[in-house]
Amino acid sequence: MKQFINLAAALAAGLIGGILGTRTIGTLHQPGENGTIRARSFELVNEVGQTISLWGVDNNQNLVLTFGSRGLLKGGSLPGRTPGNLRDPDNQVTAIGLQANDMPWLKMSGADKKTRVRLYLTMDGKPIMLMEDETGPRLCLGVEQSDTPGPNDNDWSLVFKPEVARIGLHAEERGGETYVQGGVLVRPDKLKYP
Repeated sequence: MKQFINLAAALAAGLIGGILGTRTIGTLHQPGENGTIRARSFELVNEVGQTISLWGVDNNQNLVLTFGSRGLLKGGSLPGRTPGNLRDPDNQVTAIGLQANDMPWLKMSGADKKTRVRLYLTMDGKPIMLMEDETGPRLCLGVEQSDTPGPNDNDWSLVFKPEVARIGLHAEERGGETYVQGGVLVRPDKLKYP
């Protein structure tokens, strides 16, 4: 009978504690009147509390949703590579966001922390995509900006770097009309791979 009373008392105490805890936490984390929760940043952490994703502003003043190392080894065991500070762009494995000048961009890096893919818009809203390997840029696709970038930059190309092949189009204005002309360049000689 004494065990039954102890069990009943423990259940009652747990129930009361749960109700009080829920009411207290609920009042501390209530969203605003319109249901909005406001914060300067949000962080996702792994199993041991290390930040593995950030939604906020990085050290370059870019607004980012970024992901870093999960801190796991192959097979999911801890510890793997220690997640770095995701406000540092060098620790961002994948990032999407707005540059400090409010232009959108996307970046993906390899395990060696070197950038592999970049996609962004110019100030005039025209896209450029760069693909790289461990030695640097290999492929560029998009608008080619002139020495004085502007809205009239309408030359587009696919360039293999070092520049051994290029396909694209050149826009030219004549008599108030815009004309385009295609072009292909293939270098016949070999270049040493960087």
